[in-house]
Amino acid sequence: MADRSNEASPSATEEVSRKGNGWLFVNPYLVAGVVGASLCFAWMFSVLLRPGFPGIMAAGEQSDQLFRLVFAASTLVCYGLVMFAANTLQCHRRLMLACSLAAALASEAISVIGVGTTSLPLFVACGLTAGLGMALLSSLWVEFLCAHLKQAVRPALSTMFLLALSWYLILLLLDDVFVTAAAVVFVALSAGCYAALCALYAPMDTMPRVDAHESDERYPITWKPNLLTIMGSLAEGFALYWLLDPSGNQELTALLVCVVSLVVCAVVLVDSVRRFVLRELIIRRLFLPVLAACILTMLFLPRPLVFVPCLLAYGFSLLPYLSAIFATCEHIVRCRLSPFRAFSKARIVAALGLLLGLMLGWLSFEGGVFGDVNLQVWVVVVVMFFILVSAVLPPESFYPGDEMRNLGPVHIGANGEIADAEVLSSLRDGSRYFQERCDAVAAHYGLTTRQTEVLYLLAKGRNASYIQEKLVISPHTVKAHIYTIYKKTDRHSQQDLMDLVEGFDPDAPGQERAR
Repeated sequence: MADRSNEASPSATEEVSRKGNGWLFVNPYLVAGVVGASLCFAWMFSVLLRPGFPGIMAAGEQSDQLFRLVFAASTLVCYGLVMFAANTLQCHRRLMLACSLAAALASEAISVIGVGTTSLPLFVACGLTAGLGMALLSSLWVEFLCAHLKQAVRPALSTMFLLALSWYLILLLLDDVFVTAAAVVFVALSAGCYAALCALYAPMDTMPRVDAHESDERYPITWKPNLLTIMGSLAEGFALYWLLDPSGNQELTALLVCVVSLVVCAVVLVDSVRRFVLRELIIRRLFLPVLAACILTMLFLPRPLVFVPCLLAYGFSLLPYLSAIFATCEHIVRCRLSPFRAFSKARIVAALGLLLGLMLGWLSFEGGVFGDVNLQVWVVVVVMFFILVSAVLPPESFYPGDEMRNLGPVHIGANGEIADAEVLSSLRDGSRYFQERCDAVAAHYGLTTRQTEVLYLLAKGRNASYIQEKLVISPHTVKAHIYTIYKKTDRHSQQDLMDLVEGFDPDAPGQERAR
């Protein structure tokens, strides 16, 4: 079933009161959204970190280690599908929700049906369905958070991860008999929460639809910051493979991994709200020496004690992992990107790094390519990769945030959503009428969405350099859009265009007002 258009309509406006978007001290719908998203990621942690999952012994004692490889590969492929189908999926969110729920429940059902067997098809099917369910459901929730929390998305994501790890900790403390049922509850509640928001929260009817190709023009992340994301995810996967070795005490190690993750997320949450010290540049400067020290320590410790530096390396690898997610969501908000397109593109890179890290863990732990010095060789390979990446990266920051200060008060829009101060200012000072005139001109002359954005800035008297920086596009693209706008409107200068917008009547788009 297709979702309703993102354009405001009288019926959507009338439903605001019917859906009861009341406020007391907080918006209950946004709180419910953060909780629902945390349940989705709690299920992700249960799939990736749960000891003994899925219980299908297709590869002997190392089956759960191999399953993480299958799951990482599956998420990589499924996020790729979401990226390529972004335009279609944003028109069919309810269908997307149903598919994600079915895939997630199927993965849990397969793990129960095949427990104790050696069926390779069931093993692979469990990983594939888990990856599909995760890619679809997480994309829906990230879109929700970016669309409705805007400038508060960083603390919202920090809170979400902290809650997700808390739910996962509860799952670890349960008796084994109830673990699968608890994972199913996580998925069902997360999907049910999203469905309830669709029914009760009026702004869900007008979720943004951004053309994926136009979004790509504004997408500012290049291959260099992607290398940083791969490096962080690779370190995470490499450490996890050693930590979750079935020859050790998996239950205790999984508990320690969860506690370390909780501590890191709590620190990031406090930092996001209070001081914002953990910027991307700070993380990058600390990342290499700390991680190299942790991994190189593995060369001098007996095998039973290797989990200690691995645990430290895993905890520190969460910082660039979280930083990449925060940066992606902040770019989605600031650059008005397609959430499905931008988030899935970033997650493909993270999944690739995780997959490489798990594979390197397997080569160093299980493989014997280099004989007695196998571990030493692969540790050196990992550290050399980090040094190489750090040497390639320039000194400036890739992500928004280094210029940020404390968030300050959060502003609430007309429908209970968190709104940008700029939007509220526009509503107060009457500039919304200017936007209405620009929209009327754009509709009358058949301008595209991107050309309309350029028109807004041209009509305000902005030059091409400002437009290039504001919209994050190339100088050539700016000039092409300006030329097309002049041609379509039959105007020959920026002043002519400003006069056109000033004299255009939004209520009679086919006529210009006499001045």
